[in-house]
Amino acid sequence: MSGKFLSSTPKELEESLSELNRKMEEQETQAKAGSLGLPYIDLHNFPVDLSVLGIFTQEEASTMGAVPFYKELSDLRIGTVEPKHPLLLEKIKELSGKNKISLYFISKHSLAQTLKFYSKVLRPKAAIDDTVRAKTGEDFLALLKDFQNEQVQKQANATRFLEIIFGAAMAYKASDIHMEPEDHFIKLRYRIDGVLQDFLHISKDLQRPITNRIKILAKLKSNVENIPQDGRITFYYADKPIDVRVSSLPSSYGEEIVMRLLGTGATNLKLADLGFSEQAREVIERQLQKPNGMIITTGPTGSGKTTTLYAFLNQLNQPGVKIITLEDPVEYQLQGIVQTPIDHNVDFDFAKGLRAILRQDPDIIMVGEIRDQETAETAMQAALTGHLVFSTLHTNDASGAVPRLLNMGIKPFVAAPALSCVLAQRLVRRLCPSCKAPAKLSPTVMEKIVSLLKNLPPSAGVALPKELQFYHSSGCAECNNLGYKGRVGIYEVLENTEAVQKLILAENSSMAEFKKTAVAQGMVTMVQDGLLKALAGLTDVEEVFRVAGGD
Repeated sequence: MSGKFLSSTPKELEESLSELNRKMEEQETQAKAGSLGLPYIDLHNFPVDLSVLGIFTQEEASTMGAVPFYKELSDLRIGTVEPKHPLLLEKIKELSGKNKISLYFISKHSLAQTLKFYSKVLRPKAAIDDTVRAKTGEDFLALLKDFQNEQVQKQANATRFLEIIFGAAMAYKASDIHMEPEDHFIKLRYRIDGVLQDFLHISKDLQRPITNRIKILAKLKSNVENIPQDGRITFYYADKPIDVRVSSLPSSYGEEIVMRLLGTGATNLKLADLGFSEQAREVIERQLQKPNGMIITTGPTGSGKTTTLYAFLNQLNQPGVKIITLEDPVEYQLQGIVQTPIDHNVDFDFAKGLRAILRQDPDIIMVGEIRDQETAETAMQAALTGHLVFSTLHTNDASGAVPRLLNMGIKPFVAAPALSCVLAQRLVRRLCPSCKAPAKLSPTVMEKIVSLLKNLPPSAGVALPKELQFYHSSGCAECNNLGYKGRVGIYEVLENTEAVQKLILAENSSMAEFKKTAVAQGMVTMVQDGLLKALAGLTDVEEVFRVAGGD
C-alpha cells in the first residue's frame, strides 16, 4: 500500500485521502443514525431526481440541512443532517397531508454534494408554491379567534398561520403586524388606525418555525439572530400582491418581528378626500397651480404625509407632465409616474438620487424626506429653477419647518423665494357611525375648548353654534368594539406670504414669531381643525388632544 502511495501523483494522493476521509465520515454518520433510530443513506453518486429536489428551495434545504432525494407516488424520502430542525419539522407537517414521509440520516458530505444539484433545478409548476395567499372567501377574523385555542395552534403549519394573520390584517385594515416574544408566549398585535391592539398569544413552541418561515420568505439570514435585519415579503390577498416590509430585532426572548403592509392605502385619493378645511384647501390649490416652488408636509412617522403627497401627485398627473419620485421605500405604485427607490446598499441616497433625477427633465419631483443639508439645498434649487417640488420634514408643526431648514444650513435668500407653503398634519381616528352618540364633557375640558376656538381667524369662515355638542363612541360589532373606524386628517397650512418671507430673511426669527404671523394671516391650527372635526362628529375631543396636544 505504501508503494501505491509513493508512486501516486500529488493529485491522485489528494483524491485518495479525500475518499478515505469521506468513507470514515460515512461510517461515523451510519453509527450516529443507529443511535438516533433513523435509517442511514449515502447520497454520494445517488441519482437524485431534480423535480423531487425542487420540493424544497435551495435556501430552505441549506437552512434546514435537509434534501428530498426520492419520491414515488406518495412515498417521499428526505435526507437530513439535523432531524430535529424546527423548520424541517414544520415542513414535514406541511407535506405529510399528501405524502408518507420517511426521514433518513445523511452525512454533511452527502448534503453538500446534493445541494450542488440545485444549480440545475427548474422548479416545475407542480412543485410546492411557497407564496402566502390569503383568499377573500375565508373569515380570517373568526380563524384568528380560533387560534386562541392552543390545540388549533399546534395543528397549523407556519404558512397557514401567516395566511391567517395577513388575511386578518387586511380585514382589520391594519398598517403593521407586530410579533413580540415574551417569556412564555409571543404576543401578536396589529396597528389599527394608528393604535396598537393586542389580538393573540401564540404558543412559544411556534416561535422558531414562524420566525424562520418569515425570514426565509423575506430573504433574511435564518442562522443570524443577534443583529437586526430588514427584508421584504409579497403575499396575495384576493389575487392582488401586497408588499410587506419586514424588520427583525434581537430581544431578550428571541427575535421581534415587525411587518409593515405597504400600498394598502388608497392610491386614488384626491384633495377633496383628505378632509382639508375650505380655507386650507384653497391655499394648497393655489400653490399646486404654480409651475414651480416647494411644498413641504411635516409630522411624525405614520401621520399620513406620504398619502397627502400622493394626493397632490394624483391631481397633477396629466399626460403632458413628467413626474419623478424618490422614495424609501416605494409604498404605492402609481400609473404614469416614474418612481425611484432609494438603495443604501449601493450608496444611492436622497441627495444623489435627486441630482440624478434632475437630469431626467422632470416637471414635478417628489422627494420622500429631507434628511440633510445637501438634499434640502438641491430640492430648494430645483424649486427655484422651474420645478414643482414636494417633500416631507420631521417637525411638530408648520411654524417649526422654516427654522428647521435654516438650522440645516439653508441660506435665507434661497429659502424665502423657493418655499411655497408648509403643511403640518396628524391622523385622528374616526368615530364609528353605528355607535356614535352625544357626549357630555367636563366643565374644565369645555373651558379649554372654548379658549382654543374663540381665536379662530375670521377667514376660516366658521360660525360656532351657541351650544357646543361633541360625540363619543362606546364600541359595537361594526367597529369590533373599538369605537373607531378609519381615520381622518387634521391640518394646519402656513402659506409663504410676504410677511413670512420677511421673517425668513431676518434669519434669527423664532418659531413663535412664525406661528404668530401665520395665525395673523388666517392659519387655523391643527388643534383648532381637530376640534372643528370633533364638533362635526367625525372624531372625539380625546382623540384630538391625544394626537395634537391641547396648546
